[in-house]
Amino acid sequence: MKNKKLILFLIVLFPSVFWLILELSTINAKKLPHFGPKIGIGKDTVFYQIDPTFNDLITGNDRQTEIQKLTLDTVQYPIFAVCFIKQSYQKDNYRMDGLTEYVQYKRSKIKEIPFVIVTSCDGLSNEACFREFEKFEKDNPNISNLFWNSSSFDSLNLAYFKEKPIYIDYSFFVLVDVKRHIRGYYDGRYVSEIKRLIEEYQHLRLKEEKKTLLNTNKIETK
Repeated sequence: MKNKKLILFLIVLFPSVFWLILELSTINAKKLPHFGPKIGIGKDTVFYQIDPTFNDLITGNDRQTEIQKLTLDTVQYPIFAVCFIKQSYQKDNYRMDGLTEYVQYKRSKIKEIPFVIVTSCDGLSNEACFREFEKFEKDNPNISNLFWNSSSFDSLNLAYFKEKPIYIDYSFFVLVDVKRHIRGYYDGRYVSEIKRLIEEYQHLRLKEEKKTLLNTNKIETK
């Protein structure tokens, strides 16, 4: 009888102890900023959200100028990193040296992160552009190349950098969370910046997993 009471007590106690461990863990010790315009409504703050729908894509497989639409949903892309590359960046290795280093030598460290590379390419006239960026996708299913018409590229690019800090360049990687808030900017030219992106991506994923576990425990204890 005592053993049954002990087991019952542990079953009831476990969710609370588990929640306490999570609350005291390092998951809460670090808070990433929200970037972009903010609106104050009473005591609440409404953070800027990006639209994860791309309406003006050029197909990259058949080299035709067919326009496609893609939405980065929260199932396949719960948290993702996106960057915008112009043809003028070619002389600077497209400002991707940091990511290239990880793709070539540290692939296992980035394989869980959805990377989206949006490039200003206009159909058949930029065949070299297609080839250059497709090398990132080889053996890296987490990296997606999106090719965009040059005529509307800047307006798309600017949407991810509204009210950005002055030191942030429009070629930086942007980290977007599950609520489509902007949580970080990273200079893709440097390995140290990609390392920071990895760390902060993992931090956001842990926070999301924590929320899921806590919600599950609340349902189970009802």
